[in-house]
Amino acid sequence: MKKIYLGLIALAGITLAVACKKDKDDQPPYDYAKQAAIDEQTIKDYIANNNLTGFQRDTTGVYWKVLQNGEGGDTIKLTDRFNISYKGWLLNGTRFDSTNNTTFDDVRLGTNGLIPGFKVGLQKTTKKGKVLYFIPSVLGYRNADRGTIPPNSVLKFEVTLNNYYY
Repeated sequence: MKKIYLGLIALAGITLAVACKKDKDDQPPYDYAKQAAIDEQTIKDYIANNNLTGFQRDTTGVYWKVLQNGEGGDTIKLTDRFNISYKGWLLNGTRFDSTNNTTFDDVRLGTNGLIPGFKVGLQKTTKKGKVLYFIPSVLGYRNADRGTIPPNSVLKFEVTLNNYYY
């Protein structure tokens, strides 16, 4: 009988410990609107504090500026493959990624392999054009920790659209 009581007490202890354990699911839900407002102010402050001019705001919240006009008037479409050169930074100046003359043969601009803000910025220039843009975290990696990219980070990209094709 004593073994049964000890077993029940142990089972109750384990149940209590598991029930009280904090889980990632216990975190408050991601507040897109609140984070978008924070990102918006962060981008505006960065632009002002660094005396940057000529930026436009896309309806998505991406801020962009054409640094070099490209050829022709056509822009890349979501169904296109592309070749780009780019550099990506955090707003503190840390470069987290770069590539030169990289062709994304198997990736179309509209596929899920790219963060949403990257797609927006790339559509702001034409072939051989260069664009600088700021991606709010809500259109980047949100509140995910990506190693060198902390949660809720606004991203800065300078991208040259070398070529695109269907």
